[in-house]
Amino acid sequence: MTPVDELTGMIEQSAAVDVRLALCRGEDGWKISYGEVLIDADRPSPDRTWLYSDDAFVQRRLPGSLVADLLREKPHQVAGLTVSAPAAQSSGNFQRLAGQVRWNNTALPWPRTEWQLSPAKQASTRQRTVLVGDGPSFLHAAAAFNAFFYEAAVETGPRPSHMLWRIVRLDRRGRIHRVTIAPDTLTVVVNGAELAGAQVELTAPDGRQLRPLGATGRVRLRLPQGLAPATLLMLRSGDDWLDFRYFPLPGPGGDGDRSVIWDLPGAEASVLVAGGETEYVEFKEQLPVNEHRKKMLKTVAAFASGEGGTVLIGVTDDGQIAGVDATKLDELVLTLRSMIRSNIDPDPAVAVRPVPLDGKTVLLVEVAPGGRWHAYNREKPEFYLRRGASTVPARLREIAVRFGQAST
Repeated sequence: MTPVDELTGMIEQSAAVDVRLALCRGEDGWKISYGEVLIDADRPSPDRTWLYSDDAFVQRRLPGSLVADLLREKPHQVAGLTVSAPAAQSSGNFQRLAGQVRWNNTALPWPRTEWQLSPAKQASTRQRTVLVGDGPSFLHAAAAFNAFFYEAAVETGPRPSHMLWRIVRLDRRGRIHRVTIAPDTLTVVVNGAELAGAQVELTAPDGRQLRPLGATGRVRLRLPQGLAPATLLMLRSGDDWLDFRYFPLPGPGGDGDRSVIWDLPGAEASVLVAGGETEYVEFKEQLPVNEHRKKMLKTVAAFASGEGGTVLIGVTDDGQIAGVDATKLDELVLTLRSMIRSNIDPDPAVAVRPVPLDGKTVLLVEVAPGGRWHAYNREKPEFYLRRGASTVPARLREIAVRFGQAST
């Protein structure tokens, strides 16, 4: 049995699957140039159709039997279009991924298996033409593809090369739901459908701990020396892994893993300071006043409009700890929250908390990713993005794509 046969059988057993398709017009209908299939999603994806003269992009929840037929090269009606797929190679590759690894623009909480199939015959190169139709306008099909699949500008869009199908099945046997890391303990909360006999394993260069999961789904592991670098947290069942988290450094990184909570006063701030200003980190020596406030607020808006980030108040540009006045923390926090609420629309999700560092107090302003534009200046909106360690104005086409409008 070929991988295609196995995949079509698996998809056929699903009542419905979420599908994204990139189509190009052929002599006898629309041909799939690239397709993504997500099996067992938490919620249906919204319906979308961008239709142009020779290109189309479709997102639907479809019957598994219909999608299996498409993999078998049988034509079907999808979104009012006659759609068929070219033959795929009889062999493909697959990989298993842990929970919280990103899928397009979203971090999927469940572990997953991902298959990739290439076309049996490579498609001929198509002429680059401007796309104008029922969807947003684009300079060419590659720009439309990256906007539709990844909400990304063409310069950064990760379009897969030489791939026809990308098929993902979520693995709901078990997942690491939440990890809380304190100075001397690590607590993991697990849930899933097949956890009987499961174990939690913590492996570090200096040793290993193995604990049965138990009925509560919660395990606490001791960290006498704190979390060591290169630590692996594994949820396992026998000789098979269900989910894992890997900690190359003893502090939060820039991957935005919301399942991991660092309850380490000062530790995460020291890691952020040591890493310097980045796409996700900004330093301010003190709470800005007057005209200097705008620069910080633009950065907060950029963090909220992108992948999130942290502003450290009380740290100089070169990473020296200046600290803030610890006797006026309540006043500083209230002022900061008022600044953000009055100048950024919609109000971003921001957590402000003081942490001790080198005998001084630093304010951490943690901005969660908002999944949409957050504008600076309610009266005359301005939109910003992070590019490296800088905050820059968003380009017109970037703004338009995020709002689902024409990019020209």
